[in-house]
Amino acid sequence: MNFSCSDHKKKIFILGLLIVIALPAVAFKVGQTGTVNAVPYVIYNSTYGLYYGVIGKAKNIIGQEESMTLSAFLIANGGNGANFVLSLPDDNYRHGKKYNLAFDLLGNLGYTISERFYGLGSETPGSNYTTLNNNHSKYILQFSRSRKDRLILEGDLFFAGNQFSNIVQGVNPITPQIEANCRNYVGGSLKLTLDGRDQSLDPHAGFLMINEIDFGLKTADYIKGSVDLRGYSTPFRPDQILASRLMLTQSGGPVIPIYEYAFLGGRDTMRGYTMNRWRDRSAALVNLEYRFPLIWQWFQAVVFYEVGKVGDRLVALGGDSWASDYGFGLHLNLGGNVVVRGDFGRGTEGANAYFFYNQAF
Repeated sequence: MNFSCSDHKKKIFILGLLIVIALPAVAFKVGQTGTVNAVPYVIYNSTYGLYYGVIGKAKNIIGQEESMTLSAFLIANGGNGANFVLSLPDDNYRHGKKYNLAFDLLGNLGYTISERFYGLGSETPGSNYTTLNNNHSKYILQFSRSRKDRLILEGDLFFAGNQFSNIVQGVNPITPQIEANCRNYVGGSLKLTLDGRDQSLDPHAGFLMINEIDFGLKTADYIKGSVDLRGYSTPFRPDQILASRLMLTQSGGPVIPIYEYAFLGGRDTMRGYTMNRWRDRSAALVNLEYRFPLIWQWFQAVVFYEVGKVGDRLVALGGDSWASDYGFGLHLNLGGNVVVRGDFGRGTEGANAYFFYNQAF
């Protein structure tokens, strides 16, 4: 979710932030081994209105080290959404272990009112964008195997659908072909991960390298390759973490649904901009984030700086016209099961806020 901050709504935004901080976390045990952690929240979004939601995680309820992470919300303008991850076994449990097979089911579904489409390229204007209502869903089946403690092989299959309505065209319109490409499509991916982090939930040391190839199936016809390099260290104090990321993406093909282009803008890329602010065939992104405890070890503050650019080809991005943002965040570690975060960034087009679970990277 995103928040575009204007002067006359800053008080409402601050009030919403205080409500999020004040709401108590719910934590209890289920049976002999199960745990449930959850945080309800209310936050104001100047584009869509009030969000009423909950973020939480249930773990090891049936004693198989499984987990279910859920973020669900209602929006005052009539929209809604849910994100969930069902893992067997839990990702934190299998970190650093050799295992034969793990399974994850990921889902993202809901109804977005006045979703924004800016067009393709790094020069798309920040105003006069196309808006649309979108009844959307995406389900991802993931199968992975750890060949060694650090080396993970993964294969994914996903099914996506988008039903557009109430389209109001801007300078870069949604064409009938774009709409048809997004309606129903299938894709897959192959991933090779080298994980040298000391832990997966909130790493303090080590590195993570993710090499991924995505491809379209059925009505989609594209291929996309990406490299995601992340590093973690404690250069000043053991409880203060410097996290960094370099991500490069290149795609090609005759039929690329707009949601499968390389993109920047959103809760995990450039948090000072609206979701999917820039799209194109390639993207480069650099994130720097400093994390430190605010109250004990479970309530964490972060400051971050990010730069990125999209284009047709990575080799042609050049050194000018890169977008940048900076900001801060408040992160809550719920019993070692899940990190809940509120990140607040400012770019050249205003301020934005994102509320979600797990670290941005």
